[in-house]
Amino acid sequence: MNSNRSNRSLVRRSGFTRSGFTMVEMIVTIGILMVVTAGIATIFSSVGDTVSKGRKLSELNQFAARVERIMREDFEAMTRDGFLVIVNRNANFGRDVQLFRGEQTNIDENLFGGFSNMPGRIRRSDEIMFFTRGEYETARRAISPDMIARSSEAAIYYGHGQKRRPQLTGFNGINNFFFNPAPWDSNFDFESGFNQAGVGVTSTAGALNPNEFARDWSLLRQVTLLSTPIGESRNVPRELFGYSRGVAGQRDWLMDSDRQIALQPASRSIFNSLGWSDPSRVLPGSTDPIRWLGDNAINQLNLRELPQYRASGLVDIVTEDIATIRTMIQSLPVKVSPLDYSFFDAGSGFGMNVGADGVILNRDQFEFDYWATASDADAVIPDPKDADELNLTGSAAHRANIRRWMIDALPSRWDTSVTPPEHLAGVRYEDIPTRIMYPESQFEVSDRGDLQRAYAEAHQEMLGSSIFVPRCTEFIVEWSYGFLQDLSNPASPNYKEMIWYGLDRYVDSNNDGVLSSGGTNPDQRAAVPYSQRVLVGAAATDPATGRPRNLGMDPNLVVGVNRLPVLGGPPPLSPDSVEIATFGFMDPRGTPAVDDDVEWLWPKFIRITMSLGDPTDPEIEQTYQVIFELPERE
Repeated sequence: MNSNRSNRSLVRRSGFTRSGFTMVEMIVTIGILMVVTAGIATIFSSVGDTVSKGRKLSELNQFAARVERIMREDFEAMTRDGFLVIVNRNANFGRDVQLFRGEQTNIDENLFGGFSNMPGRIRRSDEIMFFTRGEYETARRAISPDMIARSSEAAIYYGHGQKRRPQLTGFNGINNFFFNPAPWDSNFDFESGFNQAGVGVTSTAGALNPNEFARDWSLLRQVTLLSTPIGESRNVPRELFGYSRGVAGQRDWLMDSDRQIALQPASRSIFNSLGWSDPSRVLPGSTDPIRWLGDNAINQLNLRELPQYRASGLVDIVTEDIATIRTMIQSLPVKVSPLDYSFFDAGSGFGMNVGADGVILNRDQFEFDYWATASDADAVIPDPKDADELNLTGSAAHRANIRRWMIDALPSRWDTSVTPPEHLAGVRYEDIPTRIMYPESQFEVSDRGDLQRAYAEAHQEMLGSSIFVPRCTEFIVEWSYGFLQDLSNPASPNYKEMIWYGLDRYVDSNNDGVLSSGGTNPDQRAAVPYSQRVLVGAAATDPATGRPRNLGMDPNLVVGVNRLPVLGGPPPLSPDSVEIATFGFMDPRGTPAVDDDVEWLWPKFIRITMSLGDPTDPEIEQTYQVIFELPERE
């Protein structure tokens, strides 16, 4: 009996303790846990990605705010005693440009047939230059700690820079501009006659372009000091690299000249075509050719004839002031254009025109003829008094020449012998120095060798000094007189919208993810080429038909190249078009039909639109836009 109770009890206990999982149940449970775990991981990954991208966008926003602050300070310091140049152009001659290698999206494939049918999209690479007053200092390393170039006037330039294509042969060759940057480098490939390193230009076999993809672009802010040479009062060091200020002939190398300010290389003019010299010519009252200490340091013949190009990325000084530039640009267009002086020549790489008297029209000849000529009898030679002859409302030749001179003042290189002007090369920069260390064998073991090294290292440091916005994937500059459109049509999508001028530009206003200029629901045009307004009910007075503030205006004076369609007119022009707007003081004489002092009317607002790429995620790109109101005449 006891045995039976024990067995029944055992059976009962065995039934109650069967609490484990079967193999099938365990497999099912593990599967469920795996699904739940994967789901939780996905949720946290998604949240992490969102937080990470949000942090990145926040960092981009903070950076953009700092960029805006600096740009606003520059625009507020603008002076109308100078002039303003705005270049509107698309990178890669209007063809699609990829953000990064392998990008396959194409949001503008329906916008411009034949131009925008490749991966990527059309991207703007605009430029702007104007003059300012403030306190400025050279970005170059001082050769002597007691000599720092400073100025109260400057030319400010914003535009995409251009890295040089690597030249891996001739590492120590003096003309290997990749490894040995030089102030006389125009950053253009004269051998091919084509800018193979242009922004967005597709790489080809044997011609790798470091500027091909938009994510690799950088926006430059180049500040060019306008500083005239200081005479005998210039404080020079007692001894520097073997030069002594107390020894006749040696002090001259340490003094300022038209080619050197505080021992730094300086361009002889804001105008590129007036930068050339004649090494054999001696100016009146001088016994020696114009010198730059770097000429003697490098020890190469005939360097004095070469210009110091701001396009080299190494030169941030011009030996002219705003008053001199104003005098020149008001008088030069009457008789000469940049084409009459040294200019781009695809055949030889450098070109120098010869005047009617058989003399090369370089900078020295210009100085002598322009400032020393007593009369205007020679129809070829300019003179400051020619400003009285300037007639922009009546002379197409004067208008064309003054536009050429303004374009020639850009630090980027342009060929103004064609219409529209052809962009040759941007301003050089590099993300890192191309040579961090120099071999001892490259320099002499002497004071001269130490001077060579000092300039070579200063050049390398300058290559990155103008970088303002790394990974700037697009830069757009547009301008406005402040006029509003469609005031009489509240139903219009453009009702009370400000009219902005530049190249044709569209925004995805219908939110379909693509850009289109036609069809039943076209996207909105954000900017249009300038032309005289013909809309009814437009606010204020068009400068082309009226005279705001008693200033005369000719519609042909506003934009430097290409007469383009009116607002709401034909479809946009080909994206390889170039639009250059030029503004400034122009006609000091006026014309009999209008008041004296006819002014080339300035815009009231400038709108900057730029896109920035994330430093780590190639697919993140953020666009920012800011509007600056330009200061009135001082």
